[in-house]
Amino acid sequence: MVLLNCRSLPLTRIPPLLETGNTKSTRETKLKGAEEMTNGVPKKVCGDQSLRRRAFELFSNDQRALSSDIKPSSYGALLRACSKERFLEGGLQVHARMIKRGLESDQFLQSSLLSLYVKCESLDFARRVFDTSKLGTNLICCNSIITMYYRSGLVEEALSVFLESQSHGIEPDAFTFSVVIRVAGQQREPSLGKQLHSLSIKFGCGGEEFVSNSLIQMYAACENINDSARAFEAISRTRSPVAWNSMIAQLVEHGIHGDGFNLYKEMQSTGIEPTPLTFSSLLKSSADIEADSLGKQLHSQLIVRGFSSNLILETALVDLYAKCGELEYGRQVFERMKQRNVTSWNSIIRGYSQVGYREEAFRLFQVMRRQETLPDKFTFPALLTGAKVGDYFPEEFEAVHAYIFKVGLERDHFIGTCLITVYSAKQKIGCARQAFDDMDSMDSGVWSSMISASVKSGRAEEALHLFLEMMYLGIETSQFIYSGLLLACGELSRMEMGKQVHAHCLKSSDSPDVATKNSLVTMYSNCGCISEAWKIFNSIAKPNVISFNSIISALAQHGSPKEAAELFRRMKLVGQRPDEITLLNLLSAFNHAGLVHEGLEVFNSMEENEGIKPSYQHYACMVDMMARAGDIEGAMRLIDIMPFEPDTSLWRTVLGACRKHRNMGIGRQVADLLLESDPYEATNYVLVANIYARSGRWIEAERVRQLMEERGVEKEIALSWIEINRRVHTFRVEDRSHPLSQEIYEKLHELIKEIKTAGYAPDISFTLHDMKDSRREESLFNHCEKLAFAFGDLSTAPGVSLRIMKNLRVCGDCHRAFKYFSLITERKIILRDTHRFHHFLNGVCSCRDYW
Repeated sequence: MVLLNCRSLPLTRIPPLLETGNTKSTRETKLKGAEEMTNGVPKKVCGDQSLRRRAFELFSNDQRALSSDIKPSSYGALLRACSKERFLEGGLQVHARMIKRGLESDQFLQSSLLSLYVKCESLDFARRVFDTSKLGTNLICCNSIITMYYRSGLVEEALSVFLESQSHGIEPDAFTFSVVIRVAGQQREPSLGKQLHSLSIKFGCGGEEFVSNSLIQMYAACENINDSARAFEAISRTRSPVAWNSMIAQLVEHGIHGDGFNLYKEMQSTGIEPTPLTFSSLLKSSADIEADSLGKQLHSQLIVRGFSSNLILETALVDLYAKCGELEYGRQVFERMKQRNVTSWNSIIRGYSQVGYREEAFRLFQVMRRQETLPDKFTFPALLTGAKVGDYFPEEFEAVHAYIFKVGLERDHFIGTCLITVYSAKQKIGCARQAFDDMDSMDSGVWSSMISASVKSGRAEEALHLFLEMMYLGIETSQFIYSGLLLACGELSRMEMGKQVHAHCLKSSDSPDVATKNSLVTMYSNCGCISEAWKIFNSIAKPNVISFNSIISALAQHGSPKEAAELFRRMKLVGQRPDEITLLNLLSAFNHAGLVHEGLEVFNSMEENEGIKPSYQHYACMVDMMARAGDIEGAMRLIDIMPFEPDTSLWRTVLGACRKHRNMGIGRQVADLLLESDPYEATNYVLVANIYARSGRWIEAERVRQLMEERGVEKEIALSWIEINRRVHTFRVEDRSHPLSQEIYEKLHELIKEIKTAGYAPDISFTLHDMKDSRREESLFNHCEKLAFAFGDLSTAPGVSLRIMKNLRVCGDCHRAFKYFSLITERKIILRDTHRFHHFLNGVCSCRDYW
């Protein structure tokens, strides 16, 4: 079989090194030199670089004039010369001449060819030589090609060559096992690694140090650090620094820092001197656990041992001090460095950025550029992802983003993810999406970041669309993505979509992790299915504080204060310490049930019993609780003594209570304060108009509406939506845009007639306009939640439960009507508004008319 066609190879002409003069004498000189160089002194040719170049030049230019009896060893010398200089083109020409001379089957030359192609990383030519020769039965050649594939990341091919060599009866040596065991580590295949380990012992190589080093790395890569330690202990001879360094590095990499330092002490006790690699691992360990005192001791030791000018160690020291917040020490090391690489710059820039010295971080970035150190993909995250990235958006950021485009790194996954994070933290989700779209191809991590950013910015619908697109493209998902998506489904109350995500999650993993189950609790709760939320919570083997917070919040929203309090006690019994959110959720549960005494008991003892000082949110919850229960004066006293300035949201809470309990005195004071301090918030005008309308003061109510119009403030549109057959149907007040609009209104009028017969009487006090009672009643009937219910009743079988969501607070009249709807239709109706969930069944609401 012909391996190569010499006519197809490029025959590059290299300019002669000899001076040109008399043609005949020059030619004779060349021929003589070529004979000497190709036949006479092959060892010298291989040993001297200038002679290697000259030999190849003479061979290339005058190969036709050379005698036909050039020795095969001369070709071997030239191949070795090309191999040493990694001169692939020259080697290809020699290979072509070999084929022309019929020497391609010479096993000695084949071995030299293989060595050449391996060193030049020419995978195709190397494999063709290997496959068309008998080199597959040669251990050294097998090791060469296995190593070539391993270094090129083609681990499947490396393993294939190893198995093929076994089928030929070739006995592997320690070098073979040191490579193929690393292949198993790269593939994260512990079973394969153990088989190779057993095989190495069978062939008497298991105790060899560099086989053990490979075993240490392989088991660590497979997350089995105990077997790594056993491989280290099994080294039969005296362990070299390489073995010690390998084991220490793996312990540090897996976060077992104490054992790493203990092994270092044992290494010293055996008389083995630490190397720069030893200190590199230990400094990384100190940085990871932010142990600056330990790092300073190591710093002293490496100075004593003469390693203080080592670039890798200096960079590790800068990183250590930066992570520990010891920027003064880090800067001293950085300034003393004779050489700096991009990692050194990244470490010092990250240090300043993380502690909030962003101006200095940007200044260092500019200095780095002026000193012609090119930034890499880690520079920009170091610069941009500070501890409080959401709190600032300096002009320099746009300049940095522009520079990212200039150097062509905007398509890099790592940098793209960083840009998405930074933009979304500042609520610039459009810019985050642009950074996402700029990338050529996205891995699971990038999709996860964009989905998470969409959820956090309130774009839950976009997050779901991204997930569907991700599934269509066949990109592998993760538990983190599922967690974000479930929160998005809960935010939109899309239970059917949430169930699909849940199913995908179960399909991809036998058991979702705790974080995903926490999101499932929240999703089912937000969709009105508290029983399913309970079921998921009870399936968590070891619930964490977020798990308890999720279910207590769910119980609060669904009006189950007793269960919330019992779960709080259970949480403490199992050793989970409550946090600020836990207590806020518990107070919220008492608030929704009007249990002021219980709420005050928790609030007044939280610092003493739980060691948690009440925050603004805790005070706000207590003000709401007291005002909602009718103790508006008590709520005002609490506002006066609390150590925080009340915001407009808190005053709106008080005003809402004034409307409910008809407290016009305090109501007017708060109304004036709100309209003056926050004149462009529509909710303020609606509340003030409501309080006047409820008291029959139509002139004042109309004046507020006119003021609102004059100032160009637009009221938020009331929306209700219901999901039927996996499709969401949204309604506005007096909405007639739905294709079944006529049927919906006919059904609604039919329902109103029936509930009136059952005892329902419209509460016209919830209308905001002075008009005839009949018109006021008619305006109440067209509220969006009633239209949503009529459509649901029209579109589903009798007795099927309906879930309706609303973006604003449900009015008192709709609440009364829904109790009657549940009675006459014999349906369970779950209605969610901005305050809580209402479960209507048999004419009764779970809130007991307290909301």
